[in-house]
Amino acid sequence: MIRVTGLTKEYMMGKVKVPALKGIDLEIPKGQFVAVMGPSGSGKSTLMNILGCLDRPTSGSYFLDGTDVSKKSDNELAELRNRFIGFIFQTFNLLARTDAVTNVELPLIYRGMAPEERRKRAKEALEAVGLGNRIHHRPNEMSGGEQQRVAIARALVGDPKIILADEPTGNLDSRSGEEVMAIFQELHEKGITLVLVTHDADIARHAERIVFIRDGRIVSDEMVRDRLFAREVLAEMPLDEASAD
Repeated sequence: MIRVTGLTKEYMMGKVKVPALKGIDLEIPKGQFVAVMGPSGSGKSTLMNILGCLDRPTSGSYFLDGTDVSKKSDNELAELRNRFIGFIFQTFNLLARTDAVTNVELPLIYRGMAPEERRKRAKEALEAVGLGNRIHHRPNEMSGGEQQRVAIARALVGDPKIILADEPTGNLDSRSGEEVMAIFQELHEKGITLVLVTHDADIARHAERIVFIRDGRIVSDEMVRDRLFAREVLAEMPLDEASAD
């Protein structure tokens, strides 16, 4: 599904080249749930941006589902992102004055889908994340956990093959974070490929594989032996950790 070889990325700070990635080799097979960890400045978000076709590497190759991404034009990359990849961010990136169902429809609007069909699919996506009764609520009428579930529905509505999530639990309380991870694990069970960037070791343990990056290089890449399952964690949480959801 994902294969990168010799991937480098350099940024110019004035006249000085600053290396962010230094020869990354990584393969992620279809249907795998991978967590990418590393300290601030390690290059994990840079790698995520390249995997999401939001940025281009300085050198090296990137094949996505057998396609050489480096040979795609900007328009082709935008089309690839819209049809192949779902994005989830720490800050939700929802339109503040727009209700949940309209926020979720956005990727389908860019596809030119008919209004009736995209509204139907947006409602189904919200129902899939447990928000069928909140479709006309705006972000400021929702808790953080609910806003993140709207963002997940938006990522899912286009039927992506890959979900890329950058610190998706970073702004959430413990229970809301576990609820989000429960959704991710359900998506994984359905065969969707997930790549999760996180600084939280416990969140990373919900994945089946952890790749650790430091100073632009992969320093470890291991399968998770003591994996956490969100539904089990939620069942054991005391009531005083319940969120406003």
